[in-house]
Amino acid sequence: MLFKNTVAQSGSLLLGYLFSFLLAPIMISRLGLDKFGIWAVTGAVATYAGLLDLGIGRSLARFVAVFDAEGNEQKIRQCLGLGLLAVTTVGAGAAVAAALAAPLLSDQLGVLATDEMRIVALAAVGIWTLNGYEDVLSVIGIGKRQMVPPNVSSAISVSLNFAFSVAALAMSTSLVVYALANVAAGVVALVPAFFAMRYLWAAPYAALPSRALLKEVLAFSVKNQIGWIADLVNFQTDKIIIALVVDVRAAAVYEIASRVVMAVRSAAILTVSALIPTAAARIVAEGRQVIGEMYRRYMLRSCSISFPLFMLASVSAPFLLVAWLGRAPGDSELLVPFLTLAFMANITTGVGSTIAIGAGHPGMVSLNSVMVAALNIVFTLALAPFFGVWGVVGGTFLALLVGSLRFTERFLKLFGLPLRDFLAGVLPTGALAVGVALPFALLAILVGEPSGRLPATLLLAFTTGAYGLVYWIAASHLDYLPEKLRFPGLRRARSIGSPR
Repeated sequence: MLFKNTVAQSGSLLLGYLFSFLLAPIMISRLGLDKFGIWAVTGAVATYAGLLDLGIGRSLARFVAVFDAEGNEQKIRQCLGLGLLAVTTVGAGAAVAAALAAPLLSDQLGVLATDEMRIVALAAVGIWTLNGYEDVLSVIGIGKRQMVPPNVSSAISVSLNFAFSVAALAMSTSLVVYALANVAAGVVALVPAFFAMRYLWAAPYAALPSRALLKEVLAFSVKNQIGWIADLVNFQTDKIIIALVVDVRAAAVYEIASRVVMAVRSAAILTVSALIPTAAARIVAEGRQVIGEMYRRYMLRSCSISFPLFMLASVSAPFLLVAWLGRAPGDSELLVPFLTLAFMANITTGVGSTIAIGAGHPGMVSLNSVMVAALNIVFTLALAPFFGVWGVVGGTFLALLVGSLRFTERFLKLFGLPLRDFLAGVLPTGALAVGVALPFALLAILVGEPSGRLPATLLLAFTTGAYGLVYWIAASHLDYLPEKLRFPGLRRARSIGSPR
């Protein structure tokens, strides 16, 4: 069931990133780098609206899983009602704030007049709100560990967004038209999201939340929200700082590099994306003694899948960017490897974080995220005046590295697990991913930036295919990969005590 759910979530998310990659060069060609940067910064600012729901939306799937394990359908309905109320309230407040902030954004960023900026900002809030409704509807399937229907709906949603976006760019070079088209796509996408929820859940679908449920959810979600605030600092604030300190074109270049890295990070996170509701349900049913077994099992499997994704993105960055955009803008071909390595270190906390949240310890994850955010701000402020964009990147790298090590130490201590459980997952898979990548890194250095899309595409295809094949065979032979992902013919018997 966990493998099926992970595949379901992987499919819709990877489809979304595929469309994002296909759309980026069209946007840059039609809108220009300046407007592309405006859209990236405006979207990052709108994302901060998510702070106002006190973490409710991000926590509901865990509560649905717990109440489903307990057989309490009324509380599941109340969770759905609470989520819809939270999104509506936040969306209304954010719309007022966006309208009032438009003159300031227009003055600081330039490019758009105040009236145009107001429409774009309101559209960004509208997109966030509509996505929020879609996410709330999806918590039924996610919490009940039946993730195929909500992810089919998600695949339809990203397909609609892509179609509306391409149509808008074909008709106009106005960012306002593009923004409104995205809002329209979000409205239409609510239809499949509703039917996916209805397929799994009988009417009445939602109920007004009781005071007791609100108190229970908030006690958990506020702690979880602290971590989300820190994640915004680490993953969204950088482009805003760059836009204000350097210029919006530099922010656009950073956005291009970060899209590559965030796609890889999101694909890596998929290795544990279905684990929170699964862990919550298992801990309720079997007790905390299952935590050690889950950590050992999924740590090796998660690292064996995620590490090669990061290394492949790092060594193929010059080929990928040219094949994607026709050229590598600014320092993007160097930004990608540095950001990739930073998030490769951070992904080692993925299994521990999801298990901790599933076990009811969101504060542990949140406090670590706060520490990382604080370090990021300190390092960035110290380095940015001297190194510009690279100071921001360096601050992020150091903060994520220190925070990842600190979280692992606290997680192992809290659940009484030995350090060898962490090292057994990280060291062998990391050594294999890096070792296989070395000759391809040398190839990228010798070749440099390709002269056009065709040679870049051929080099990207060769690097991806050759690296993937060598790593796949080696990881299968060494028994690192899950059974269903192993190279055919290399599904050898497991040694006693090896994780499944």
